[in-house]
Amino acid sequence: MELDRFSSVDLDRWNRLSSQLDRLHNLLHFGFESQRNAVRSQLTDALQEPGACEVELSNWCRIVPHRYSLDPLSPIGSLFSVGGRFNVGRDIPTDVRSPWPALYIASDEETAYREKYGVARVGSVAGLSPNDFSLMPRESHSVVFMHGVIAHAFDLTDLKALAPLCKALAKFKMPAELLEAMRALRIQRSKIRVIRTPSTLQRAVMATNWRQWPIQFEVPALSQVLAGLILAAGYEAILYPSSKNGERCIAIFPQNLFHRRSFVELSSPAPPGTLHVRIDATNAADFLACCR
Repeated sequence: MELDRFSSVDLDRWNRLSSQLDRLHNLLHFGFESQRNAVRSQLTDALQEPGACEVELSNWCRIVPHRYSLDPLSPIGSLFSVGGRFNVGRDIPTDVRSPWPALYIASDEETAYREKYGVARVGSVAGLSPNDFSLMPRESHSVVFMHGVIAHAFDLTDLKALAPLCKALAKFKMPAELLEAMRALRIQRSKIRVIRTPSTLQRAVMATNWRQWPIQFEVPALSQVLAGLILAAGYEAILYPSSKNGERCIAIFPQNLFHRRSFVELSSPAPPGTLHVRIDATNAADFLACCR
C-alpha cells in the first residue's frame, strides 16, 4: 500500500516542518508589519509622491455570475473567501486585517474572463484546455460593459510610481527571528530579501500564486498589504496589468470614491429590476452598506 512507504517518524518530521513553515510565514508578515506600522505615514507619503493618474473607461468589462446580474456594479463578491488581489476578504481573521471591498473591471471582455476564472493565455496541454486548468466550476454569467472616469488612481503599471515607496522600504531590516526560522528550514538568505526595487515589487505584487498566503497561512498577500497602503494614501483605485495577459485592469475602492468627475456607469440599458446603473461619490455609501 502507498501508506506503507511512510513511517510515523516521517509523519512527525513533516508535521514539525509544517509548523516551522507556518511560523516562517507569520514572521514574514508580522515581522515586517511592525516595521510598516512604525513608518506608516512615511509609506503613504511615498505613495502620494508620484501623484495620481486619470483612467478613462471606455467599454471596459466585468464578468458577473448570473445570480448577481441585477447588481453588476456591486463589489460584494470581492469580500468572499480571502478577497481579491487588491482587497481583503472576510476569511482573513479580523485581528490580522479588517476586510474592505473593491470593484474589479477589465479593459476588455477577454481579460475580464481570464481574470474572473484565472485562465492564463496558454494553449491546451495533454488535451486539457485553459478552462480545465483554472479548477473553477463552470457557471452561467453575464458580460457587462461599462464606461466612466476614475480621476485619482494609483498607476501600478508605471514602475516610476513605485520608486518612492521602494526607497522607504529599502530601510527595513530582516527580523532576527525570521533569520532564525530560515536557518531552521535551511532556506538560503538570498531566497528571502527585503524588496528594494520597483521591478521586484511589481513582480511580487502581480505573482500568480498570491492566494497561497491568505489561504494557507491566514495572512494578507503582499498585493493586499500594498493595496491597504494605497487605500490609506487616499487613492480611488489601482490601475494594474492583468497577470493573465498583460492588459489593463482596475480595482476601484468605493469608500475612497470622492472626486466629482469619477464615476462608472453601465454602457447599455439595464434590464428591469437592476439595482444600480452607476456608482460615483454621491451613492458610493450605498455600495458599502450592502457589503457590511
